[in-house]
Amino acid sequence: MNKISNKCEDEQIHLLGLIQPYGILIILDKDLKVKTHSQVIEPLNKVFHEGDWLDKNIQGILRLPFEKIQHAFDELSEQNQAENPHRFSQEFVVEDQEFYLSMYWTNGLLYLEFEVKHNKQGNLNLSFNSYLQKISQSQDSLWQDLSDILGELMGFDRVMIYQFLEDSSGIVVAEHLKDKSLSSFLGFHYPEFDIPQQARALYNKNHIRFIVDTDVAPNHMIDIGQEIDLQRVGIRSLSPIHLQYLRNGGFRSSLSISIIVKGKLWGLVCCQNEMPLHVDLQRRNLAFTLTHYAASRFQYLEHEEKLTYLGESQKLESQIKEAIYLKNNVFRDLEPIMPQLMEAMISDGIAIIQGDEIMTFGETPGKSSISNFISSVKSELKDIYLSNLHDKYSNMDSSLFFEDFPGIAFLPIEGPLGFTLIWFRKETPVIKKWAGKPEKDFVLDEADQVLKPSPRTSFQLYMEEVKGSAIKWTQREVLFLQRIKDVLQQGMLKKASRIAALNEQLIEMNNALDTYAYTISHDLKNPLTAIKLSGEFLSVRDSVPDGLKKKMTQNILDGVNNIVNMLDKIHSFSKASVFDYQPALISTDKFIKEIVEIARERYSSGGLNVSFGELLPVYGEKTLVYQLFVNIIGNAIKYSSKSKNPTVSISSEQLDNGVNYKVIDNGIGIKKSELETVYEIFKRMSNSAGFEGSGVGMAIVKRIVDKLNLKISIESNLGVGTEIVIFFPDYTIDKTFHE
Repeated sequence: MNKISNKCEDEQIHLLGLIQPYGILIILDKDLKVKTHSQVIEPLNKVFHEGDWLDKNIQGILRLPFEKIQHAFDELSEQNQAENPHRFSQEFVVEDQEFYLSMYWTNGLLYLEFEVKHNKQGNLNLSFNSYLQKISQSQDSLWQDLSDILGELMGFDRVMIYQFLEDSSGIVVAEHLKDKSLSSFLGFHYPEFDIPQQARALYNKNHIRFIVDTDVAPNHMIDIGQEIDLQRVGIRSLSPIHLQYLRNGGFRSSLSISIIVKGKLWGLVCCQNEMPLHVDLQRRNLAFTLTHYAASRFQYLEHEEKLTYLGESQKLESQIKEAIYLKNNVFRDLEPIMPQLMEAMISDGIAIIQGDEIMTFGETPGKSSISNFISSVKSELKDIYLSNLHDKYSNMDSSLFFEDFPGIAFLPIEGPLGFTLIWFRKETPVIKKWAGKPEKDFVLDEADQVLKPSPRTSFQLYMEEVKGSAIKWTQREVLFLQRIKDVLQQGMLKKASRIAALNEQLIEMNNALDTYAYTISHDLKNPLTAIKLSGEFLSVRDSVPDGLKKKMTQNILDGVNNIVNMLDKIHSFSKASVFDYQPALISTDKFIKEIVEIARERYSSGGLNVSFGELLPVYGEKTLVYQLFVNIIGNAIKYSSKSKNPTVSISSEQLDNGVNYKVIDNGIGIKKSELETVYEIFKRMSNSAGFEGSGVGMAIVKRIVDKLNLKISIESNLGVGTEIVIFFPDYTIDKTFHE
């Protein structure tokens, strides 16, 4: 069996070491010594001395004064000597002969291309300006205008604009013919292997490739025992296979220019001539500039089309947003706009799937087929997927489920309430025109007995009927899918967030009810104690002096007022996420001493020693500040009541931006490990057995501190006592503390 050898796509075309005999390539090292060069041609022998050039300084091999090209060396001397995209060119004259010199760095070597200037240019600037103006005004005819302009500028028999397709084949989208008797290739497809991948990679680096005459033998680089990279060389010759390909097509001269769109190789300008044609470097550069300008214009037109389409799709997006934000069941509420969704994608039908539910509109496969397809691809498809043909070799082959619908656009919307949208297009048979039968040719090498690649010999029209495909989805429809996905996905996230927020509100409301109940049961004990004591005193005395009776009665009334105020504030405070109040300056000295006396009676702390420092007024809400001190002072007295010499100290200190209150006791103290959980509701300290309580007091304290934007800190030592510091901001200095 014959072995296939040297595939076109394996050929290292940039390492062949072949130079067209219309110029000379000299490669210098960083010391400007000749590393290698191509053969000398006439009339460039006017520029160089004869002899061995290797390892000689460039100045030593030049006939012309070095000053004539000094400027080019000066321009490049400061550049990074690694690969640099900058290419410097200049013209010079030797004995009335005009030449071009192009210089650039590649892989730490300096490349010099000398080329004979052939054409008398005339004034190209006037033509160039008119060409630019024409391109800048082009709309739908942009590529045709470019091919006409380049045909006029360079004089080729044929200029084609060739676009690469997604399957790596190509199609001629515009064409200029110098002689109208030539057969047109407009609309013809070319197979991928006509321009193999390594050639496309070179087109990304060197944007112009030309051959003057396919029948003229190239010159070779001097062999220095290593491969020389010629991928950026403008006068590089082509591979023998490519040269034969051009000859088979009936052309002896060719020029190609890369069309780069959004940083990628979009296509090529392909110029062909039946006879040898040397296009001058200046015209080649102008052609490249015009092509680059047309590519920029193409990007601009695409962007304008995108903006226009976005404007048109906003109405549909608004309807989708309404279905998401204002309705409860997004899946069901998309049903009324399914016709618009189908129309926007120019599809034959649409399906929306959520779990076992499927809604369809238009022409679609059966629901069971849709369900089976979803089940088979749910682990594979996590993002937008589009296809216009059945691919039996792909994991996404839809022919098993949608035989009559090769065109599918798949859009998954993730999330707990997520769903999937699928658009369908029916099969549309296509007649594809090929420039020759798209098959690789191989010939048997009799000497080596291996099959070697041979260029195609036929470019005659070959018609192929393509079945199992639908009209291709356009970039416009891809954009629509991306927009709709963003709208739906963001909307679903917001809806999920809103549901989560509602759940949080429900939890907070339940917590508020709990807090309300526990706060009432806990904090009303103090004023009720005062009422009880005064009532008992009055009930057991037959004769009470008027002054004492008035005091006891006032205690009862004050207790009742405290209860009413506390009920009102606790209700507002517990149900509101933000407690809105107007800070007022509160005098604490009177009610703090009352709290101490009531707590002393409540916890039977007759031997309690309480010391008071200066009790400064503070900013806050009176009832809540009272409630705060009820819990803190009450705890200090309660937990020190069984100490040998119970002592509580209450004092305050004026700071620059507020007031610090300290409450210090010599009670049972708190373990260091339990300080972090001291504010948890129903959390009692491990050493609190024997003391009444429910674990609610400090939870209430923390809630008041948070609501009033105060600060609290606790230091405690087990068996020694506890110090609590509360900071009250000065509202006249910092007005943000209550916001």
